[in-house]
Amino acid sequence: MALSAATLPQCVRALAALLLPAPLSPPLRAARSELHRTLGLAFKLAATHHQPVRLEPCGEVARGRVTLQLPPDVLWGRPPATPLPPNLVGSGWASGFPHPILVMPQRRAVANVWFLHHGREALCLQLRLSGAVELLRFRPGLGAWVSC
Repeated sequence: MALSAATLPQCVRALAALLLPAPLSPPLRAARSELHRTLGLAFKLAATHHQPVRLEPCGEVARGRVTLQLPPDVLWGRPPATPLPPNLVGSGWASGFPHPILVMPQRRAVANVWFLHHGREALCLQLRLSGAVELLRFRPGLGAWVSC
């Protein structure tokens, strides 16, 4: 596989991020745990009740709806100085603000991307139609997105 001149710097930064680990900030660590917990709950409820479950970034709890509770200093969206992850460049996805996710009983979902940030650090949740979840972390010191 050949690397283009545009992707080579991102690959080098991602490799440096793997070789130079750094802990996630405590607020983002709590947000990551909450993301995993809430997504797992939504998938489990959808499978148990054979009904779609709506996962919302905020709001009131209601039947068929699960909301995510973030630490107070973690904000929604992508900071302007933070680039998009390489797989989202050119996708037309730029706002960074969350839309509700509909989780289906067959472990499928309406695809969506959520960004969270605390200071210069950011998380990117990518949910595919297949139900596959990818969580990325932006390392500002290296300027790279890495798996979280």
